[in-house]
Amino acid sequence: MTTVLEALKKNCKNLLNINIKTAKIDSEIILASVLKTDRINLSTQHNLILNKSQELLMSQLIERRKNKEPVAYILNKKDFWNETYFVDQRALIPRPETEILIEMVLKKIKDKSKVLQLLDIGCGSGCLLISCLRELKKSIGIGLDISSDALAVSKINVKNYKLNKRVELHKESIFHFLTLKKFDVILSNPPYLSSAEYDNLEIDVKNFEPKTALKGGHDGTSHYKKIITFASMSLKKNGLLALELGDQQFFKIKEILAENSFRVLDKYRLINGEIRCILASKIG
Repeated sequence: MTTVLEALKKNCKNLLNINIKTAKIDSEIILASVLKTDRINLSTQHNLILNKSQELLMSQLIERRKNKEPVAYILNKKDFWNETYFVDQRALIPRPETEILIEMVLKKIKDKSKVLQLLDIGCGSGCLLISCLRELKKSIGIGLDISSDALAVSKINVKNYKLNKRVELHKESIFHFLTLKKFDVILSNPPYLSSAEYDNLEIDVKNFEPKTALKGGHDGTSHYKKIITFASMSLKKNGLLALELGDQQFFKIKEILAENSFRVLDKYRLINGEIRCILASKIG
């Protein structure tokens, strides 16, 4: 018989032994899922004894984590903004820094009850578009992705949040997407890793997350010029362009924005000084 506290200690030790830095939090999240409770509640359940089926399931899930599979894929869920999204290996796992794009956009929209048109380029799991639309209750949006696999994940999340009537999903590359619509907000977290950065990724990411959602060409910036030129033609007057960037890409992307008559309204720096997210608007 194993108690919650014993299980946590054992799992944490096993994961630390193979250099998984997030061993403690991973153990807690997995065990909380097995017990169908919140992680925060585990501290009050240290003496609870796991039954045989719980022990077996926990062992199976920890084994997957020992193989470096991300916890989000093991449990098929990831918290992002105020939502919990379905995820699997068909789509990139949502990252906390991507939430900054939503924060930036919402800060600039004074009347959140207006009907706004949103476009998410490279929508993946749909988290960015869905979370925005759940804040902007009357707005509608389009999600683009070149991957039918990623769009299948988006579709699940759109359905889970009952947004079918407010979201269109299209299997389309921004290099070929044609529309007469004008948008109030365009968001994108495109693939932005350089070839060298991709080659040096942790196994958790490189072996499990979709390559097409990560690699952004030789220097990581191959998608930005097209996204920005498209946005310059497709944004309404004073429309917003929210972009996530890779390391050391800000000045190059700022140049492309200036060439297309955009000005940077806001930027977000990581603790290491790198600019990860920017918000821009068309001049005139």
